[in-house]
Amino acid sequence: MALRLIIYIEQAAKSHSHKIIFIMKKFLLLLSVIILASCGSSKVVTEDVSSRTKPKDSLHGAAIELTLSEQMALERPETRASGEGLSSRLAQAKIYAEGQARGALARAISSIIKTASEESGLGWEKYAGNGSEGNSVNDEGTKSQNQTQQIANELVQNAVVIHQDNFVQPDRRYKVFVCLEYRGDAKSIVNKIKQQIPDEDRMKMEYEFQKFEKKINEELSKHGK
Repeated sequence: MALRLIIYIEQAAKSHSHKIIFIMKKFLLLLSVIILASCGSSKVVTEDVSSRTKPKDSLHGAAIELTLSEQMALERPETRASGEGLSSRLAQAKIYAEGQARGALARAISSIIKTASEESGLGWEKYAGNGSEGNSVNDEGTKSQNQTQQIANELVQNAVVIHQDNFVQPDRRYKVFVCLEYRGDAKSIVNKIKQQIPDEDRMKMEYEFQKFEKKINEELSKHGK
């Protein structure tokens, strides 16, 4: 019985051999097209929540694995910042990430300016702009913070992206991480502050500005700037 079945299969294969060959050719052609398409496309990384966690410590939970952009930002927090963005479009996700990083970098520069101003005794804020008499201490403090933040925002406009990590999530949305770096020096910060002060007042503050610039240099040099 088994022998008859084998003979029947062989005869059927011979009688339909041309159809089998035709089907195999179509299959091979389709396979070739798929391979070529995959080779020509760019490589993407699919990311989900678990891809950024490593169960290193069960007591405190799973540790989050940082991207290279985040690691680079932490190496020099005075002059670098990272940001992340999520969007169905890659370009838009990058814009979101850069905006977040630029905001964080501006806050870092603002903190440096504030610290250097206090330690050098510069007190440039009271000479900047058109101050009005009768303002309270709180008003002056708010004004000072706003002025410093505004200057920092302007300074980081020329910051550059030094690294970018792109991910494609399971829902096909793009998640982008960037590391932004401020490449200005202490002199550029000092000059920006000087622009806020009238000439006659600025000339009286040269010694304070020298101490201010030295302190800015110290802050920028903390991590090898």
